[in-house]
Amino acid sequence: MVRRWLFRLLRFLANFLLPILPRGVIRALARLLFSKSWGRFVIATQHPRQVQQAKLLRILQRNRDTEYGRRFGFADIRSIDDFQKRVPLVSYDDLEPYIRRMMKGEPDILVPGVPPYFARTSGTTGPAKYVPVTEAYLEEFRTARRVWYRQVAQAFPGVVRGTILTMHSPRVEGETEGGIPFGSITISTGMMRGAERRREGQRPTPADLDSWEQLQKIPMSIFTIEDLDTKYYLLMRFALMTRVSLMAAINPSTLVLMCRKLTAFAPDLIRDLRQGSLKEDLRIDAESRQRYLRRMKRLPRVAGLLESSLQAHGRVRPPDVWPRLCGLLCWKGGSAPFYLKQFPEWFGQLPVMDYGFAATEGSFSVVLSPRGSHGVAAVTGHFLEFIPESLRRDEHPQVLTADQLEKGQRYYLLVTGSHGLYRYDMNDIVEVVDFYQRTPQIAFCHKGGNMISFTGEKVGESHVVEAVSQAARQLGLELAGFCVSVDTGGQLPRYLLLAEQQPLPGEEPSRRFLQLFDEALAKANIEYAAKRNSQRLGAPRLAWTQPGAFERWRQDRLGAGAFDAHVKTPHLSKDESLADYLGIQRRHEWPED
Repeated sequence: MVRRWLFRLLRFLANFLLPILPRGVIRALARLLFSKSWGRFVIATQHPRQVQQAKLLRILQRNRDTEYGRRFGFADIRSIDDFQKRVPLVSYDDLEPYIRRMMKGEPDILVPGVPPYFARTSGTTGPAKYVPVTEAYLEEFRTARRVWYRQVAQAFPGVVRGTILTMHSPRVEGETEGGIPFGSITISTGMMRGAERRREGQRPTPADLDSWEQLQKIPMSIFTIEDLDTKYYLLMRFALMTRVSLMAAINPSTLVLMCRKLTAFAPDLIRDLRQGSLKEDLRIDAESRQRYLRRMKRLPRVAGLLESSLQAHGRVRPPDVWPRLCGLLCWKGGSAPFYLKQFPEWFGQLPVMDYGFAATEGSFSVVLSPRGSHGVAAVTGHFLEFIPESLRRDEHPQVLTADQLEKGQRYYLLVTGSHGLYRYDMNDIVEVVDFYQRTPQIAFCHKGGNMISFTGEKVGESHVVEAVSQAARQLGLELAGFCVSVDTGGQLPRYLLLAEQQPLPGEEPSRRFLQLFDEALAKANIEYAAKRNSQRLGAPRLAWTQPGAFERWRQDRLGAGAFDAHVKTPHLSKDESLADYLGIQRRHEWPED
């Protein structure tokens, strides 16, 4: 009881003092708070190989008595070279038999004992994978994030003057055969702390979620709601009762979706804000409704801000309703530029900072500023290796460490960590953009294998994102979504651009969009241009999808168990049935066809 009241007192003092402190003071406090982690980071980036070798040996010694450790002689490994000679490169398929045994409760397989939690990948680009989570792994993950938190405070000191509006995945998704909980990596810390409570058979209720998050102005129970529109309506309703200072989502598509929902719900939100009410047709149980209703407030001034923004822009722009909004956090690499180009319409010129290259399997880079999407390779966290992109298919590919990389080159990433993944092929391609001291700064490009190559053109997701974005920008189109697929039904193979736009463009703008896409793709990929010019590839085709097709795709992914905050729309697919799934309103052939 005393600790709870002390916590409330500290929260009150923080809420009172932080908003009135000058930004320079807030930056200085953040530097002081993270001074140790920053100091270790700076020293590590000067000596990446020594730091990485020490990290590797700690991981191997900790796990030497596991079945996997005994099999490959972890106890006798004394260097990176020893490790690379003894331990094979692996994929998830190679490790899955071990992981399945661990999920049944068998101890000492990949990690010591039985892991208390499994992080499940979102399953948005393939079957879900299960990653063992241990305290040692979480500490490796946090090491890079602490430095990033420091830099976020340097870029956005105004964040302390309000609430962070984001999307969570707070729910345990299920239990393994051995009774071990699994779910999103984002809740693993809390699940580890609550292991004893779960062993006693106690499961959290929605009310529990709201009470546990003392600093959360938006009830955590909202994020467990299945119905998408209900979830987003409640999220916006509570957010409009707070002073939002930062908006954050792993995928920029989620931030765009928040904006679209805020605009679509504006009339009902305006009414509820003026009356202190809550929309009647929300899909929630009576108990939750009453709990939320008790927190509703009449805010006619905020209702007026919503109304004014909608009238002035034809949409609700977040900075109009949250004047303290100082920045945005989301991924900026890979396919993100398609959504980032829409940000000015919603957010004006608010700065955007990248989360860094991170996944369920680890945290791999530390972003230091809002400029660009690259970050310093996280050499203080996990042990990282890299295979040159052109050599990955070799029987015995060259494998490099962080200190051996070259600027401008692309590599496949391997990770070894305390989660029991050793020399694990992430199937992710990164590019070395620059160096910070002696450590490379890397940017995520795209998943390996997510490529179409009818005649050797090797068109990747980053190519089609760039091409579609350029074409749409030239015509002033604001696509709700798109995916480039394949069409092999004619004499020549060709690409099919599936896109959603409302209102539907006319015949001439559509054909112009198709031409601009073809030209932009030829510039982004010279092999595509060569294959088109040599008539080995047919002209692309365009199909406008049914309204709401990509949102329906998103809802289907959620229904299949993907996490809301992690859902990614694939922008490149070899699935020729995709057009039928999305539903086609109108097709357009090449002007000369």
